[in-house]
Amino acid sequence: MALVTESRKAERIAVLGAGISGLSTAWLLKRRGIDVRLLEASDRIGGLARSFEWHGVKCDIAPHRFFTNDQEILSTFLNLVPMSAHKRNSRIFMAGHVMRDPINPVELVLKLPAATSSRLVWDFLFKPTLPEDSFESMAISSFGRGLYEFFFLPYTRKLFGVSPREISAEWGKQKLRSSGLADALKRNSKTFFRGFHYPNQGGYQAISDAFCESIRDSVTLGATVTGLDSTGDRISGVTYQLGGREHVLACDRVISTIPSTVLGGMLGHEVKLRFKPIQIVYLNISRPQVMPHHWIYFGDGDVVINRLAEFKNFSHDHTAEDNTVLCAEVTVDTDSPVEDVLTALERYQLIDRKDVNDTLTIPIRCGYPIYDRGYEAIREGALDFFNGFENLHLVGRNAEFRHIDADEDFASANHLINELYGRGE
Repeated sequence: MALVTESRKAERIAVLGAGISGLSTAWLLKRRGIDVRLLEASDRIGGLARSFEWHGVKCDIAPHRFFTNDQEILSTFLNLVPMSAHKRNSRIFMAGHVMRDPINPVELVLKLPAATSSRLVWDFLFKPTLPEDSFESMAISSFGRGLYEFFFLPYTRKLFGVSPREISAEWGKQKLRSSGLADALKRNSKTFFRGFHYPNQGGYQAISDAFCESIRDSVTLGATVTGLDSTGDRISGVTYQLGGREHVLACDRVISTIPSTVLGGMLGHEVKLRFKPIQIVYLNISRPQVMPHHWIYFGDGDVVINRLAEFKNFSHDHTAEDNTVLCAEVTVDTDSPVEDVLTALERYQLIDRKDVNDTLTIPIRCGYPIYDRGYEAIREGALDFFNGFENLHLVGRNAEFRHIDADEDFASANHLINELYGRGE
């Protein structure tokens, strides 16, 4: 196989992965006048933040929305992408009831049968104080055993495929973004946002496209990174396959947004962190609209759907008038995701399967990081290893193994670049 070595004339930064994290990192570097090359294995930018048109409806890879409490970041994104503000309209379906999202303990008490609600109240009033050594103990200490068994246990098991007893309490703090029930009732955390933004046109990928617009000449698609060349404590080059040839990109610094497990393997270091694969099921429905909500969470443990979205409720950038598309995120391991989704939606009387015109399933190998108990020590050990290379840096959810959203991906990239090159203008 022919080997092509790309030399450099000035400092060059290699960015791995063209999702939101990689695109925003390259965009920020380009604004500083720094020579950057972004390598992406697929033939499209965006990663999970990409969109496609299907039956006249702009569809995203899973449900997305943009929200941030940082006004500077919000201004940056709005200057890049025309977006509309939406008032959050989401629900939780469970136990045959429709409830507000995020979950409200008071509403549960009012809607559920007396025996169930009485137990929830009793268990909350007399909840134990447990050592926070797992998400299970954290949830019980915050909400009581009744609500834990009713909602948190089946939902967490469905999301990760393991019991909350095996999930770190640290994940619960990141996920809930609150210190417990007091913040939950006050809606005083990032989880309880009242509104969000979404691009007017192009689906969620409009954000990816906007970042890419000014760095397009620096993006190489179809470039599968196969290894990192190192000398001592420095990375000297990135090896990748492109067009049947092996290339080596000489660089002064590498910023990786790819999963830390993959990066570790390239450097001969096993990172024992896990990702939950998911399946995204799309249904084309011969109705103008199925539901008024942006998305629905399904709390029942025997329903394979984690959340369901209807894209026509996010923007008017669709040519379809008499049909719509539902997007179901399936985190349960199943060999029949479409049938299981149809069964669940009929159970909640959302659809009649005779109205389903077409289906599509997209598998996502690295869907959600699984925050096992003890993952923090494994993560720190991995970071210590990566930090042993003075010019190797990690940005983004899958690289840093943190529960963060697009705005925090951008913030992480911006923080790193400020650390390396000083604060910009």
